Amino acid sequence: MDGVDDETWLYHLRGGDISAWFRKNIKNEELADAAASIERDNRATNAGQSRAKFRKLLEARYTIPA
Repeated sequence: MDGVDDETWLYHLRGGDISAWFRKNIKNEELADAAASIERDNRATNAGQSRAKFRKLLEARYTIPA
């Protein structure tokens, strides 16, 4: 997500593409639902804020605590 320009990121965020990808490709309904929540709230955030929300979401689920 860091390698995507803001315009492209926001296009996919607003289109619900990120949660759809989690649902279809990662096959994780809980993650997809949480992502959809971020997507719905996208009007209150900019590209940087939404990326930070997604990073936090992913790190909470896929990073092993130190």
